[in-house]
Parts: sequence; C-alpha cells; structure tokens
Amino acid sequence: MTRIFFRLVLGGVTGKVLGLLREVLLAALFGAGRAVAANRVALTGTLIPVNFFTADALSAGFLPLYVRYRAEQPGMALVLYRAVRSLLAAFSLLLTVALLVGRTAWVDLLAPGLDPETAELASTMLGIAALSVPCYVQYGLYTLVGLAHDDVRLINIRPSVQSLGLIGATVLAYLTGNVEILAWGFTVPYVLLWVFAVYWIRRRGYLGPVDDPGPSLPDGAARRLALGMFWRRLRPLLLIPVLLQGSIGVERAVGSLLGVEVVAATEYARFVVDSCMALLAAPLGLAGLASFARMDPAEVAGGLRRLLPPVLFVTVPLSLILCLNSTGIVTVLYARGEFDDQAVRISATLLLGFALGIWAQVVGYTLVKVLNAQGRNFHVAIVMAVSYAVAAGLNLLLYRHWGAFTLGAAASVGGLLMFLVSARLLGVLGYSLRLLGALLPGTVAAGALGYLLAGPGLPRLVGSCVGILLVWVGYAALVPALRRTFLASIWARARALTARDSTGPGRDGDRTPSDGASA
Repeated sequence: MTRIFFRLVLGGVTGKVLGLLREVLLAALFGAGRAVAANRVALTGTLIPVNFFTADALSAGFLPLYVRYRAEQPGMALVLYRAVRSLLAAFSLLLTVALLVGRTAWVDLLAPGLDPETAELASTMLGIAALSVPCYVQYGLYTLVGLAHDDVRLINIRPSVQSLGLIGATVLAYLTGNVEILAWGFTVPYVLLWVFAVYWIRRRGYLGPVDDPGPSLPDGAARRLALGMFWRRLRPLLLIPVLLQGSIGVERAVGSLLGVEVVAATEYARFVVDSCMALLAAPLGLAGLASFARMDPAEVAGGLRRLLPPVLFVTVPLSLILCLNSTGIVTVLYARGEFDDQAVRISATLLLGFALGIWAQVVGYTLVKVLNAQGRNFHVAIVMAVSYAVAAGLNLLLYRHWGAFTLGAAASVGGLLMFLVSARLLGVLGYSLRLLGALLPGTVAAGALGYLLAGPGLPRLVGSCVGILLVWVGYAALVPALRRTFLASIWARARALTARDSTGPGRDGDRTPSDGASA
C-alpha cells in the first residue's frame, strides 16, 4: 500500500501544479464573474448525474470484486470487466442524450439564483460538456483496471491532461472573446484520455489471454454470475449517490442564491482544499482499496493503527495553516487581474469554512474506502447518509445567517461525522480520539503562534506557516508518547518504502520506469 500511495502522490503533484496554474489564470482573466459561474454550473450539471450512477459502482462495486477474481478466477475477472463496460457504455450514451435535451431545465433546477443571461450561458456550456460523458465514464473504468494491476499511470495523468485542456481553453476564450470555449476545455481532454487508455490497457496486456478461463459455464451464464456478484456488492450503496450528488446540488443551488460571485469563488476555495484531498485522501483511499481488500478482517484494525498516526500528523497542522491564513493564501494565489477585493473576501471566507475540517475529511475518506475494501458496503451507506444529509441540511438552514461561510462549514461538519462514524464501525474510534487528545496541546500552541504571525503580505504568510510547523514538530518531538507514535511511524514507513524500492522489480506494476509501468 505504501508504494502505491507514494506513486499516486508523486503523480498527482504535476497535476496539481498545472491545476494551480489553471485556476490562477482563470482568476486573472475572468475573475469571479458570469463566465466562470456559468462554467462551474455546467460542469457540476454534467458530473452530478455521471457520478450519481458510476462513482461508487466503479470504486466500491467493481474494483474489489475485480481484484478478487484476478487472484482466484482470472477468467471471471475478464467476464466482469466486459459486462460492466457494456453497461456503462449504454448508460453514458443515454445520459448524454438526456443532458443535451434537458440542459435548460437542469440548469434552472441546479442554480435557481442565476440571472437569465448567466443561466443561458450555463445551458450552452452544459451541452458542450455533456459530449464528454461516454469517454469520461469509460476512462474511469480503465483507471481501475490499471490500479488492479498496481499500475497508477492512468490515474496520474488524468489531472495533468485535464488541467492542460482547461488552460488552453481559458487562453482561447480570452483571446477570442467566446467564453463558451471554456466548456471545451473539459470535453476535449477526456476524448484524448479515453483514446490513450484504450491504447495503454491493450499495450500492457491487462485484458489479454489468461490461463484460467473461469467457470465452465456458457458465456451468458458466466456474465450473469459476474453481474450478480457485482450487484450484491453495489446494492447497499445505492443510497450513497443520491445523498452525495444531492448534497453537491444543494451546495450549488445555495451558492447561486447567495450570488454569482459565490458560485465562482466556491471552486477557487475548493481548489486549495481539494488539492490536499487529491494528494492525500484519494491516494490513501485507492491504495487502501487495493491493500485492505487482501487483508483478513482481524488484520484491519492493526493496519489502521499504523496508518492513522502519520495521516493525522500531516493533516492537523495543514488545517491550521489553511484556517489561519485563508485570506493570505487566496491573495497570493488569485488576487490579480479581474480578481478583485470582493472576490478575495468571499473566497477566503469559503476557504476558512472548508479548511476547518480537512483533517477529518482526509481520515474519514480513507476509512470509508477501507470499509469498501472489506465489502462492508451497508456500513458505508450509513456513514455517507449521516455525513451528506447533515451537510445538505446545514446549507439549507444556515445560508441566510452565515452567508458564504455556510458552504465550507457544512462540508467540514460532514467530514467530521464521516470520520467519527466510520472510525466507530472499524473499531478505531477510541484510538483515534486518544491520538487527537494527545495532539490538542500542540494544536493550541501552534495555532496561537500562527495567529500572531498571520497577516497581509507574503512574508507574514510564510512566517505563520513556518511558525505552525516548527511548534508542531517540536511538540511531537518533545513528548515521548508522540515521538514514538508519530515520528517512529513515519520513519518506519519511509524505511519500508526504501527497502521495497531497493529489491527491484516485483510482481505486476512493480517494474522499473523503463518499461512504462512506473509513474
């Protein structure tokens, strides 16, 4: 798991650097105005129905079963892949048609606060983005086939290619004055990614001939058997996409009621938080799916006790830095060109709310993926139901009182609940709370110094961040229990990774960079 995690993180760094360039460029050229708001709504309107049907079906339904079949019955793994691919192809084509036909009504429902001109622009952009749906869905399936072979290349190139497409579209839209081009920055990259994924999967031979042809059943019977197992894993998760995509829809609708600038600024703030999630939570969760799926239930709690200390050691000070320096971070990143003081204020307020619970979101997301890997999908449904329903409820109840801060605070509360409930179900809640209790004095001390040093200007931003980190590391080094728990755990993982790298190529995916498997 450690090797896969670090390969995913290193692969994601390039994507996030390009993503930062994309957001900075978009902010400078278009600010937080109508064009950006319309594009945000269009992309949300495209991804909500896609992820509604495919996100958990792929990551929690397909991948663990495909990994198990690969180990036990490779022929059935191929049958499962082909059956799921056909289902997704049919679904994505139908969804594309539905989005094209009903895009105006969908925008009106998703963003009721938009003025007519912005709503019309969002509808046009949604029609362009909808053309990417078949390629987007199939590419998601190919990434998990690669991951099942410990190959993270397709996962790693996704954010970079997407960001390059959006950067090119942003420049073209600005130079031509045709803002609708922004939507093509999403569609074109996914067409190219799909073409490359088809080539890559075939080149690597992941779907080639196998020694075990699977059960001695006719093709139709084997297909029904594979889909039946897939459905049994997926069935407990059917409530999750309703709640998740509903929560996203509520957030977008509430943002539109608060104003066009809030719709645009939400994603500027989310980019900072989502970058941390993409570099920490997503690699941990995906690596956990592949690794914890192979563990016996009795081994899971021990594995989590080794995993949680370094994760909390990194994410707690990260939350402090983002909370105490939200205005400084937004100013340094975005405050140029069309991005005015009002956009800075709204984005910083949103970032503060999101950052409060980022540590809990990272840990909670990882624990949920461990539940997925263990086949405990009914428990996953419970966790998600609590988290998303509460977040959506807070947005609807409090946006008139807290304004833009509500969107970030609601997400943080949802992340905290995800962490608490999933930790309880996995039997590590008490252990996690004891770790957090031991960290509390250091959190207070680091936060106090960071608050005193924070202020306008890059020097004060850097000073606050450095002060928080110095106090944090010093506190952990001075307290014997924390030194053993946190620093020793990080050192042990680093040594394990080094030892694993020094052994050279291993099984699938543990190949040298020269053969193309390493990212």
